Amino acid sequence: MNRFPLTVIVVFAVLCPIVLADAALPGDLDDNGVIAREELASSILGYLSQDTNISDAPISDLRDSAWVFVHWGGTARTVTDSSGKSLTLTRPLRRIIVMNSETLETMRSLGVTKERIVAVDKYIAQKPEFFPEYAGYPSVGSIWAPDYEKMLSLRPDALFLYASVSKAECDEIERRVTASRPDLTVFRIDCYRPETYLEDTARLAEIFGKEEEGARLAAFYAGALAKVDAAASSSAPPEVYFETWNDFKSVARGSGYHDKVTMAGGANIFRDNPAEYPEIDPEAVISRKPEVVIKLVGSSKYIFGGYSGENTTRFADVRDTLLPRAGWSSLPAVRDGRVYVLHNAIMGGPQYLIGVTYMARWFHPDTAADLDPESLHRTYLQEFQGLDPGLASPDRFVFPER
Repeated sequence: MNRFPLTVIVVFAVLCPIVLADAALPGDLDDNGVIAREELASSILGYLSQDTNISDAPISDLRDSAWVFVHWGGTARTVTDSSGKSLTLTRPLRRIIVMNSETLETMRSLGVTKERIVAVDKYIAQKPEFFPEYAGYPSVGSIWAPDYEKMLSLRPDALFLYASVSKAECDEIERRVTASRPDLTVFRIDCYRPETYLEDTARLAEIFGKEEEGARLAAFYAGALAKVDAAASSSAPPEVYFETWNDFKSVARGSGYHDKVTMAGGANIFRDNPAEYPEIDPEAVISRKPEVVIKLVGSSKYIFGGYSGENTTRFADVRDTLLPRAGWSSLPAVRDGRVYVLHNAIMGGPQYLIGVTYMARWFHPDTAADLDPESLHRTYLQEFQGLDPGLASPDRFVFPER
């Protein structure tokens, strides 16, 4: 029995049908917390031989025990999510609801296929260019207007929510769904903060038995960010005015955009403002003489470009409306032609490294020879997202490119 080939176990784990099972550690015949090779072999052989003394377990238990044996070494897997909560898994997750696109995007980078996902939030379903496989997928509303009845009717075994974004809303969703389904595992994982992104990636890799894929993704990020850091540390940071898609609304310390400007080697001129997203007096921009201006688009009245590729000529139009602003002709950024328009699709979530790479090239043009954000973007889409690399065309995301 202890010679039962591992390849047979792996094939068994892959081919058996998917069935939702209970929370016990399947295949642990002696209840010692470990599925040993001998136990798994006995269960599989018993099932195949139809020996009713040892094949009473349903096929789903056999498949799950094989998966746990192969991916988790035969033991339960305890994972700490982004909120610090520890969750113990005894089975692979097969029916998942994901309510934040950043986590779903990272799952896709790790090779988690849509067959494990039973529903998504409405915003994911509304992004057919970036999430084509989820177009028309069941939607459970949004974090701000969840469809609880639909959620529970889909019999999920896991729900993924943000840990620190819209925390109150996500807390309420978790409270209500676990009141109805105490056995439902709720993960709070962000996947949008640069400083914790790779930690969140490692958590997902643990959950799905994708450690090798997680290491590959981490290496991709580390290599890209090392090049950014090399360029950013080679010269003094330029003074940067970063404006969101709301005119004269900027960012300060504590906001994610401020952190990304700093990561790219820039000095945010409103870094010391007490508000994270301050409304700015136009005169304050002029008095601080920014050397670079970044205008963010992709939302509010600036919905164009990005993965939809619609109305990309508006990038130049937006820039043209910035240059003649009262008093701006005196700004070093305007005099030197360093006013840029940047789409939020490559600034938020897992794709922050692409936007940061563009900014680092703009901030440090003399030392940015190793920075190629378009190539980085194409590689990310093709190798990690399984999408057409042509979607990374710079005219969809930035203007001017250099």
